[in-house]
Amino acid sequence: MSSEASSASVNLLNALPHPVFTLEADNCFGEVNSAAEVFFGASQPVLRKRQFSAYVAETSPIQTLIEQVRRSGTPVNEYRVDMSSPRLPGERWMDVHVAPMSERGGATMLMLQARSIAESLDAQLVHRGAARAVSGLAGMLAHEIKNPLSGIRGAAQLLEHTADEGEAALTRLITDETDRIVRLVDRLEVFSNQRPIERESVNIHTVINHVAALAQQGFGSDVDLQELYDPSLPHVFGNRDQLVQVFLN
Repeated sequence: MSSEASSASVNLLNALPHPVFTLEADNCFGEVNSAAEVFFGASQPVLRKRQFSAYVAETSPIQTLIEQVRRSGTPVNEYRVDMSSPRLPGERWMDVHVAPMSERGGATMLMLQARSIAESLDAQLVHRGAARAVSGLAGMLAHEIKNPLSGIRGAAQLLEHTADEGEAALTRLITDETDRIVRLVDRLEVFSNQRPIERESVNIHTVINHVAALAQQGFGSDVDLQELYDPSLPHVFGNRDQLVQVFLN
């Protein structure tokens, strides 16, 4: 091919709005048009030093397509291929055309075409619909869970009036934990609302004492817990319920 014809071919490829590039038999980049440089965020000299797997995972469907084309020797089209990766962030759903370059022993040519804006919007609407459905389910579960909790709390309060000091401590523990579960369930109802966590001044000794009492009434009943606290520790700025959950875990 003459230099003029070669230059014309390069100009033609660079004029295409879609990424077009070749991969050698070892999956290293070969020729790359301007749109492909933009897509991968690197110039052709840089890309030629790298393998395709530096941008797209070995487990990606497009890697399977490339191997299929090499085995069969025939072109393949695949639609809605996810090409997002740590080096290619964001949603990158592409239509992919892979063709063999038989004269170059295992080399392939790829052309990528982004899905239409309308289809991207459809996908977003599907995700939002699913989120609304899950949010509704969470609200229903929260309502069903809080009903029996109210009964448990009420029974614990009634028992506290007739219990001795040791039993009263247990009924108060039941009441406190019931209230904590209700607050956790309330967070389920608004899990899609990214509001900041409510924090306040918390006595960490009180939190740990509460967790120790919970443990001794359950999984830690046969564990010897020794308390050695520094009474000079100041209050911490945090969320009491989440601190209880952390220490309990």
